[in-house]
Amino acid sequence: MNIFPRILVTIMLCAIAFAAGLSLHLQPGVVRLASTSYTLLDLAAAAGLVLLLWFIIVPFFWNLARGIHFRMFTMRKIRRQIRSRQRSLLNWLLSRPAHWGITGTASEPQYANTCEALLALRDTGYYEKKRESYRNALLTLTQAVLPTGLPSRTVNRPTVINTSMLLCLVAREKQRSTGVIESYDLYDEIAANLWFLRTDDGWGPLILKAAKKEARLVNTWWALNALFSYGYLERPEEGAAFRQLLTGIYEKNRGGTFGYSASDSPRLTVTAMYLLLYYRLPAALRREIRKDYDPRAAAAFICRRFVDEKCQVETESIDGTFAGGNYIAHTPWKHIASAYAMQALAAARRSGDLPRAKMHAVYRRTAAILDGNLRSPAANESCYLPEDIEVPRTGPYTFAASYLILGLQALM
Repeated sequence: MNIFPRILVTIMLCAIAFAAGLSLHLQPGVVRLASTSYTLLDLAAAAGLVLLLWFIIVPFFWNLARGIHFRMFTMRKIRRQIRSRQRSLLNWLLSRPAHWGITGTASEPQYANTCEALLALRDTGYYEKKRESYRNALLTLTQAVLPTGLPSRTVNRPTVINTSMLLCLVAREKQRSTGVIESYDLYDEIAANLWFLRTDDGWGPLILKAAKKEARLVNTWWALNALFSYGYLERPEEGAAFRQLLTGIYEKNRGGTFGYSASDSPRLTVTAMYLLLYYRLPAALRREIRKDYDPRAAAAFICRRFVDEKCQVETESIDGTFAGGNYIAHTPWKHIASAYAMQALAAARRSGDLPRAKMHAVYRRTAAILDGNLRSPAANESCYLPEDIEVPRTGPYTFAASYLILGLQALM
């Protein structure tokens, strides 16, 4: 609560209390000598009243009134804004010439960007309206897949993130098929191979056994997310080991936070990723993980970075990795931290790990992003231009729009 409204309301309530007390003194039958009207007891009571109003009553009713107003008026307006902007982001993606390249004007698809856009279409249900576009883009991925996974065009070999994204899509296809994938045998083998390549420290960038220095928590999250979607936690043979791997990773948290690696400083993106995965897990496993992991501390860190510090993008620097004796360089990986924060904080609020007032601040921050960081290149179309990311000469990044669509979906 701002200081000036607080002072004004406190003065008004004190004046009302004083007027009520004065009227009581002036009532017939109430006789007090003027010399004893203000005793030390009266002054102490007045001081106590001011402190009570200042620290407890005024903030409580002010926050209550703000909360009621937010839920009745502001929340409805922001949710309408979210629905409208999400639809315009989807329209922009679908109007791009390639489904999908790294930027909006790309003529050739990149497999990671295609996966990201398809996940956005799938999880919003928009693929039902644009089934042909969805099917054609998914077919592009299935034609590119290798026996060990989905390659990256940058390094020309299968990577953990690309393969994991593809498996997330395949898991959704298994639940509700669009008819693109006729046999799942190849993808079952790819999932089994991904699981086989795990180490105690997780996964590296490539579909290879990772050395300790190559294991990264983002790659590991994507692999865990994919294998969980693929049902590995419930499998008789793999379930116990999968559960042990999950609990072991959460044991390495630092006050609810994670970095890109075990030695890295806390990051919004990675902390939000693992909080989001935590809420997907069964209740019994969450209770076990909670012995070492505090989801409320994680939610508080994410909220502070997203709302107070206004973080929208984080960049993970990967120097490179070895593959068969060859050194493969990697460009920095830009993570749309705002989208992961929206998803994780929405899940934390549903589970009671984030106060209502903090969630209201999340909605306000989201509305500010939709007002200030979206561009409308055509009617009913929007692309996402975060403040802390450069805009390439070839146009805005498609993956920024894809992730923001997923973040907005969680807030609706």
